[in-house]
Amino acid sequence: MKNKLAILSLLALCAAGSAQAEDAMMRVNLADLNLATEAGAKTALARIRRSTANFCELTTGRVSLQRSSAVDRCVADMMHESIRQLNKPLVTALLEQPNARAMSTETAPR
Repeated sequence: MKNKLAILSLLALCAAGSAQAEDAMMRVNLADLNLATEAGAKTALARIRRSTANFCELTTGRVSLQRSSAVDRCVADMMHESIRQLNKPLVTALLEQPNARAMSTETAPR
């Protein structure tokens, strides 16, 4: 079963580039995926992870501890909120696996 375009509209609790919370929208196209299969769910999770990193302005290199903490928090919050709004059991189950949880909050080396 193919999904229609899945758009995740989210309230960012903490945009990484700002000290104040901002309203923002992140869109992830999952229309071409069958989220009832493991392959489709894994691809969806990877796309959401990539979009979340872009949304939260995940960068490589040296950054302040404060910015690093804000980015980590943004990534974790956005991943979980995205998956919650998507409401697909297999995608949720993949995120809840121990190695996936670590990957959802993992950032590039600083």
